[in-house]
Amino acid sequence: MIDITPLQHPFQHESRFDALLCPYRKQADRVMLGMCLFLAMVCLALSPVLATWLEWGAIALPTTALAGLFTFQHPGKLITRLYMGCAFMAFTGLIIHQTGGTIEAHFSAFGLIGVLLYYRDWRAIVAATAAIYLHHLILGFAQSVGVPVYVFNSGAFWLTFAIHVAYFLPFIAMMVYLSIWLRREGYENRNVITLANRIMQGHFTEGDYVSSDALKMPLISTVISMKNRLLDLLRIMPVPSAIVRLDTHMIVSVNDAWERTFGPLARRDIWFHDCPIWAESGTWDNLINRLQEAEEHLLDKVELVLQRMDGSRLLCELSLILHQETTPVIAILTVEDVTQRRRAEQTLHRLAFKDMLTDLPNRTSLNEELVAAWTEWQNLNTPFAVIALDLDGFKPINDTYGHDAGDAVLRAVGQRLQAVNRHNDVAGRMGGDEFLIILRGCKTAEQALAIGLRVVENLGQEVVLEGSGAVLRVGASAGIAHSAETGPRSLEDMTKQADQALYAAKRAGKNQAALFGLKQDA
Repeated sequence: MIDITPLQHPFQHESRFDALLCPYRKQADRVMLGMCLFLAMVCLALSPVLATWLEWGAIALPTTALAGLFTFQHPGKLITRLYMGCAFMAFTGLIIHQTGGTIEAHFSAFGLIGVLLYYRDWRAIVAATAAIYLHHLILGFAQSVGVPVYVFNSGAFWLTFAIHVAYFLPFIAMMVYLSIWLRREGYENRNVITLANRIMQGHFTEGDYVSSDALKMPLISTVISMKNRLLDLLRIMPVPSAIVRLDTHMIVSVNDAWERTFGPLARRDIWFHDCPIWAESGTWDNLINRLQEAEEHLLDKVELVLQRMDGSRLLCELSLILHQETTPVIAILTVEDVTQRRRAEQTLHRLAFKDMLTDLPNRTSLNEELVAAWTEWQNLNTPFAVIALDLDGFKPINDTYGHDAGDAVLRAVGQRLQAVNRHNDVAGRMGGDEFLIILRGCKTAEQALAIGLRVVENLGQEVVLEGSGAVLRVGASAGIAHSAETGPRSLEDMTKQADQALYAAKRAGKNQAALFGLKQDA
């Protein structure tokens, strides 16, 4: 919880929140140590003025040594800050003494008090003030009774002391106020950094770490507003999204779409790779390995199957990005359901490449298969054959029994062509009552002719209409061309050879198969 109690009660709860500004104050300790070294050098340079070598050795050296000890043994601690305030005033007293108590030397206290503001702690300023007042009181009084020490260059000790106290107090009050104001700014900055780190780590949905009073602070309020905008974007995203810590492999945050899709299956109290959403074990670990090796640490649209909350399977495209600049390292994933899209694509593919009546490949699909077979013949010398088919007696069926009966006959022809095909063969409907078979890897024309005869025989069997029980019979004529043995010069030439053989079969009496250049009765 981000708490601003020390801002509302700056003195009562000071020590509870010292740790929040510890990074600032550790850095400030080193700055103060550097200042002590600088002041020691200044005092060394002033030593010849009044021959104060002994005083320099007795004050500057141990003061600087102790500053180094506190800096490295107690970094960021209150005792170090209090000591540094007193050390600065010890150097101020030494400078005053080395210059014979001149009024100008007293102004060094003002500058050094200003340096202490870097601590953002009023207590260091109060300690320095107490130290310089005690110095002025004790050593100033000692000077007035004849002790060889310089504090003031005036003989009226009590009046001079009172003037210095009265003159210095308003400045100290202002410095204390500034230190409290800077401390407030430091608290706010540290809280903003903490809040920003939590947001960077994916803690978007938790709202229990910011108090209502903290929201009144401008910087924190701005960061919270930014977080809320990000959360709004996350919520309205139509695809399920999640943020996962890679050190614990546990979910940090999810959006509403994720909750609706996976619900309790992706719990935050178990390792993400053990969540039941994965249809196959090891999927998450495999994705992370791929992600770490991927360019820009991004996996885009990886297709896989996930398990929904209702037990159904979800075909999805998963996108995953790794954020290594955060501590801890996090991965953000989105899951897009592509089930409907794949179905639509399959439907479009069927419309584009399938004959909807017979469920055979259509003319477009057959043309692609012909090009592929011809290319394989040209490049790899793999022979193939083409069988052009035309039904005999189909038009009278349409005229006598209607188009529904004709459609039933065409569907029956489609089923029979699929049944007689070899594994690599492709049979399709060119349109009307015309069909085409591509025999991939058919080595000889005789083999192609034998297959053509078998197809003609199979298609000549009777067809029984459902419902009416009418028995219909159609025949078929087939024309065959072979890439190696009928000598086609091009794919177009080969299909023409098959058509010419088909016409020859029809002229010979139909219900026959003919090889280009040779006729054979069924």
